[in-house]
Amino acid sequence: MTAAANMPEPSPPAPKPATEPRLRLAYLDGLRALAACYVVVFHSVLGFSGSDLSGPWRLLRRLSAFGHESVAIFIVLSGYCLMLPVARARPEQHTVALGRFISRRARRILPPYFVTLLASLVLLATVPALKAGASGTIWDDSLPGLELGPILSHVLLIHNWVPSWSVQINGPLWSVASEWQIYFFFPLLLLPVWRRFGMLGTVLVAAVLGYAPLLFAPGPAKSAIPWYLLLFTFGMAAAAIGFSEQSLAAGLRQRVAWRYLSAGLWGFCVTFGLGLGKIWFAYKPVTDVLVGLATACLLVHLTACAASAGKTRSRLFELLSAKPLVAVGHFSYSLYLTHLPVMALCYFALLPLHLAPGPFALALLSISGVASLAVAYAFHLAFERPFMQSK
Repeated sequence: MTAAANMPEPSPPAPKPATEPRLRLAYLDGLRALAACYVVVFHSVLGFSGSDLSGPWRLLRRLSAFGHESVAIFIVLSGYCLMLPVARARPEQHTVALGRFISRRARRILPPYFVTLLASLVLLATVPALKAGASGTIWDDSLPGLELGPILSHVLLIHNWVPSWSVQINGPLWSVASEWQIYFFFPLLLLPVWRRFGMLGTVLVAAVLGYAPLLFAPGPAKSAIPWYLLLFTFGMAAAAIGFSEQSLAAGLRQRVAWRYLSAGLWGFCVTFGLGLGKIWFAYKPVTDVLVGLATACLLVHLTACAASAGKTRSRLFELLSAKPLVAVGHFSYSLYLTHLPVMALCYFALLPLHLAPGPFALALLSISGVASLAVAYAFHLAFERPFMQSK
């Protein structure tokens, strides 16, 4: 996951003279918060309590089924945030020092990741309910988890390429590996291609590299989702369109009705996903691209709202910039990392109550949601925030 861990380096100014005030991009944290909270809902309903829902309760299951799409949003956000400083620079400065970049990224996302990994292993080893298996929930995918292969692959952040190991120990950690691997492509390939062939050339190269593994190693590719490289590039393009003064980016910024394009794409995704769910989920390499495009267009629109200094606003912009949502966005990476074990503990604690499926789903969602937020905030203070401003 995890653009929840990506902040602009540093927060970018408006694409105007340096004497003007910097733009506030609070909506980025708001969007992170919504995506992370939706993943919590997804795992609670689909992962732990949705299989027995019937009648009107099935609507809750259906509306909660798109957690994978939240990860796609995170990846686009990651590309957007990491491209921001580059997009503001002159074309000849479109470069990033590999060592410094990887060092900053490592110090930002790896300490919380490894603490979560260690804590998850301790829980698996010490809590009988968590290591028993056969619960019929998503937690079963975390098992056995204590074998050498899953542990070592998680330490090396390559577990996403091994289908049988990718979601062991703590399922959401697979996407941290995916994003970590993309980080190396950013300075080594994507930016050099961007300097030489521009935005469109970079998108094309990312598409070829992202989808080629499906031809040669479809099993591992479906686990690792290498086409996220293309979604990351969509985020880069959104940052360039929002801030760059290069002719193509500036022209797209001025001539495209991003608000309506974004609304149309999101409307299509929602209608497609809810109306033709079997097709939607069967073709993730295609539907992920739709979500990525919709997210990139939304980011360009939100950037225009921020740059308009109050002249252009939308209700969504105001919602995503609201202080409570932005506050959650600040620790959304911690929420993403830690929520599944917390949710599993809440699930096994509620089982003895023998609630009916519908009330059980609501009780688990409510209790585990609050518990996940509380644990994530404490985790953020202890293990994430100290590294957020690392140099």
